[in-house]
Amino acid sequence: MHVALFTDLHPATFGGAQISVVTQRRALEQLGHKVTVFTPPLANSTDADPSLVELKPVPVIARLARLLGRYDDYVFIWPSKANRALIDKAFLAGEPIDIVHTQGDLGVAIAGTEAARRHGIPVVQTKHTRYDAYFEQAATAPLLLAKVVSKMQKPYLAEEFSFVPTEESTIARLAWRFMVAHAQAVDHTIVPTNHFAHTLAERGVNRPMSIISNGIDDEVIDRAITAEIVRSPDNEPLRLIWCGRLSSEKRILAAIEAVSRVENCTLDICGAGVLEASVKTAIESGGLATRIRMRGRLDHEECLKAMRSSDALLFTSYGFDTQGLVLLEAAAMSLPTIYCDPALGETVPKGSGILTADPSPAALAAAIEKVAKNRDELRRMTGIVTAHRDIPRQSRQTEKIIEIYGSLVDRVTV
Repeated sequence: MHVALFTDLHPATFGGAQISVVTQRRALEQLGHKVTVFTPPLANSTDADPSLVELKPVPVIARLARLLGRYDDYVFIWPSKANRALIDKAFLAGEPIDIVHTQGDLGVAIAGTEAARRHGIPVVQTKHTRYDAYFEQAATAPLLLAKVVSKMQKPYLAEEFSFVPTEESTIARLAWRFMVAHAQAVDHTIVPTNHFAHTLAERGVNRPMSIISNGIDDEVIDRAITAEIVRSPDNEPLRLIWCGRLSSEKRILAAIEAVSRVENCTLDICGAGVLEASVKTAIESGGLATRIRMRGRLDHEECLKAMRSSDALLFTSYGFDTQGLVLLEAAAMSLPTIYCDPALGETVPKGSGILTADPSPAALAAAIEKVAKNRDELRRMTGIVTAHRDIPRQSRQTEKIIEIYGSLVDRVTV
């Protein structure tokens, strides 16, 4: 098959959704399928990938959206006539496209959905993000951004659909409305977790929907898993690792405060982002420089190897992630997890992690203290997660995705 992947975030930028797209593309190509990726442009890119088509941003709006969204690597794309022409040219230039797979809910994904309908091609969507949480927790001007995105989708996505509002802010209602509209406009929606699928169904999605986890490249796992394990002896501090974007919604400052309350532990922070200066200040002002280390942005394999030599993952995101790729990475590396969002429990193998009493730094600290003082419990959790470490492999997820592709392509050709 020839698959057109439309992604709202350039695959070379930093984040779980981007890793998911790269991993899915690689798995499809390893199975002999052709993949063409449609994406926002990447500044100063020197990689001339012949199977990657960069769409055109609206200069002023793109700059404004970057400031409002507080993500330096996000480029706002409008499903414009110019981008429609770029997409049509690419669709007609090479082998015929068999299926369109959009990754996200914003401009590039909308352009992909519209292109699929224009060319009579089946379209699948993977939802990575809860935009209600993103707008409210991560955006500088959430209401403005929610209104802009809602206005963008109206001419292109389903106009008549059932939407079930709840008692919520205008921002959240706008976000859920366009997420439902997009799901109703495609042939099949893929979501990574049961809890996200359940919420979408409650909001009005009644089109076909499948729960397929994000995945991690099999070969990357195989290389990282061979890294020597040097877990800390019982008489040394517990070695924690935190991985992700240094931004407010990931709650890195809560992680630092929690660690400051427990003397018998250290923390490696792997990531970069807008809160980098605030993180440095928190470490220095708290006198934590000997216990908390900032390792910066690591590539995917380096991050997995860092997990491999840690004792536990500290995952502080709450009410934001649909799944959390970091949780899958920890499982693949036989790493127990301390987490605070009960909705994410389905991604942590049962018995391989500790769910805190609440998301507060005090509750996080209590869980850390429990593990630091009871290394037998840590070893028990490590044994459990090791038994489940093959579940996140991308090969398992791609098999399910290809089944969906096949059913939709067969339906069109019959």
